[in-house]
Amino acid sequence: MSDRFLRNKDIINQKNLNEVTIIGAGGVGSALILSAAIMGFKKIHIWDFDTLEEHNLSTTMYPESYLGKAKTVAAKDMVKYFGCKTEIVEHGEFGLFDTATECLLMAPDNMEIRKIIYSVWSRNKNRKVLVDGRMGALSMDVHTIDKYNDKYMDNWRPSRDIPDEPCTAKHTIFTANIIAGIMLSQLFNVLHQRSYYAYIYKSLAPYMTDSQGLVNPILNTRKTNDKETETQTSVSKSESSLVIRSTKSR
Repeated sequence: MSDRFLRNKDIINQKNLNEVTIIGAGGVGSALILSAAIMGFKKIHIWDFDTLEEHNLSTTMYPESYLGKAKTVAAKDMVKYFGCKTEIVEHGEFGLFDTATECLLMAPDNMEIRKIIYSVWSRNKNRKVLVDGRMGALSMDVHTIDKYNDKYMDNWRPSRDIPDEPCTAKHTIFTANIIAGIMLSQLFNVLHQRSYYAYIYKSLAPYMTDSQGLVNPILNTRKTNDKETETQTSVSKSESSLVIRSTKSR
């Protein structure tokens, strides 16, 4: 199928789409996984420890036949069904988060997990890009950082400081799909040395949007004698070995 990427071959360089890690295979994650595979990523690591439940059917891309099965299994089969050649690596058990991850898309269920994942990723000298998607039922915000433009902790808040929505008003399929598309486009921008906004906010009811922190990766790349400035966080070494807890709310 030599024409598979014909419609975007002058926009998306397939040589840039090697490996990506996706944290969470729920509403946002299911859309991210399928879209990244269709886009042409050659390998996707999926981290999720939950099974598909009935309440997930209205907010994920998975068919009903996968009820009771691991979301990572459903995601892998979904990619195969669409004929993508992407290698899917499932991480369905607790263990150390892969510190070698260069490209990371994450949508876990609380801020503390985000901080831990970020802390581990920020220690990787080969890191390229991290995109963090945070969504409510009718709004979303996307935070993007690269190796040389990293203000992630400036926008981090503990879960206790964020108002929680009722369990019956947490997710919608259209918000999940929109934020997944934005996150993947942010990844595309960084990998192709295009400008991007470090912060994007969207409300869907009513529709409004806000973007802040325009970054030009070419102009803003900072190197001093091939030494990088390491980002310091308040996460301890023992905390950073913790990975993704169960995410029943997704």
